[in-house]
Amino acid sequence: MPNRFSLIVASVAICLGQQAAPDILSPAPDSRFSKGPVRVIARAEGKAELLLDGRSIASESPAAGVLLAHVEPAVGVHEIRLKTEKGEQKIRFSVGEGSFAAFREHPPVAKCETCHAVKNGVWSLQRTSPVLLCFQCHNKETFPKTHTHIPGVLADCQMCHNPHGWSTAAFLTMKKEQACKLCHN
Repeated sequence: MPNRFSLIVASVAICLGQQAAPDILSPAPDSRFSKGPVRVIARAEGKAELLLDGRSIASESPAAGVLLAHVEPAVGVHEIRLKTEKGEQKIRFSVGEGSFAAFREHPPVAKCETCHAVKNGVWSLQRTSPVLLCFQCHNKETFPKTHTHIPGVLADCQMCHNPHGWSTAAFLTMKKEQACKLCHN
């Protein structure tokens, strides 16, 4: 399961122009879906392959380093694997009933271009920072009440939240206590 540290490392590597390890951005690990299509979003440099339960699945690349696939697996537990020359990542998810928490997609994800654009041939954010991008929809005035910080203190919303969706309230990728410990002892 990717942890917040791996996502931060991947973000820093991308900012520095380095190749990041393969990263499945959606679905969230150990999440549950209703029967129907599941959107797979992944980031990988170079040659990459997505597999569902060991079988290759068709994917498109809306931009270099980005893979997008739609799968419709049967009811049960499944594994998505992203294989690249740099390594691989695996996550499990379920369709139908099960003990995993329900996955909730972040509404802007329905259209990638809400947050992303191709700039100089590279898939990147529409704005210069994730914080500016998030405040296009989220209320900057209520932010300190929830986060106990002013917006400028937290440089990247993705340190704690997955903007593609997750299986927890507020798309938190960790418990709030863990999130605070990223910066505080």
